[in-house]
Amino acid sequence: MYKTIQAFFKTENDAEAVKALLNKLKTNDLRVDQLPEEGIGSIFLVPLTYGGNNSTGTGTGSPTGAAGGVIAAAEQSNDDSAREHVLEAKVEEEDLQEALKIIMENDGHVDRDSVDF
Repeated sequence: MYKTIQAFFKTENDAEAVKALLNKLKTNDLRVDQLPEEGIGSIFLVPLTYGGNNSTGTGTGSPTGAAGGVIAAAEQSNDDSAREHVLEAKVEEEDLQEALKIIMENDGHVDRDSVDF
């Protein structure tokens, strides 16, 4: 089953680089768009972080990341730079943690309210 994710980046190059990396996973409908001048409105963006030694929630029980931690949304961000480019993708659940790790390692942020991984 595929899960839709959105990640926000400072530049189009950043978003395109992550798109290329995600192409190596089981993904569909990868696209990069520039946000309209109004920006993202009331979306509260947060970076991703390692969330501990929990299971991935995908039923596999195989955590990924540093020291077996799963990727989760951080509580807040110290970076308030404009993120005007969005990468949208559908990712197979078995590759979701790896996709989030790629986004995290490339300074992508996500909508805090949409993270239920």
